Amino acid sequence: MAKVKEVPLEKLTIDQLDYVGKQIEQDISNYSQYYSSLRIANNKFLDNKDYIKDLRNYQDREILVPMTSSLYIPGKCSDVKKLTIEIGGNFYVETTIDKADKFCDRKLESIKKNMDKIDEMIKNKNEQLNAVNQQLIEKQLKAEPKK
Repeated sequence: MAKVKEVPLEKLTIDQLDYVGKQIEQDISNYSQYYSSLRIANNKFLDNKDYIKDLRNYQDREILVPMTSSLYIPGKCSDVKKLTIEIGGNFYVETTIDKADKFCDRKLESIKKNMDKIDEMIKNKNEQLNAVNQQLIEKQLKAEPKK
């Protein structure tokens, strides 16, 4: 793998600084989108934990079972000691309520770690962008014709 050679910002031209700034902005945008998707996943698992906690109260209760996003059929909770969870990639596992709750805890912990990493990367990229923009302003001011 080729070594990456760092070039001081002061040695870059205005066009090069502009290009680098746009690349960093694109990185920030990509990281922000990923962070948003992690936040959505985090909320999903928090909701799942709430549903799992309440599931014990649903023994022999009438419920509506979703068949599609807008089609439901009546059902009855007969065995709330076990449930089926998606563990990823459309793989489903039957498990107990306690194990499902622990699964959600592990997923939440993993998501939180990734969110913290992405947050730090966004902060670093913002610092880099600020440095590039500062250098770009300085170069543009020097390039302006003197009156």
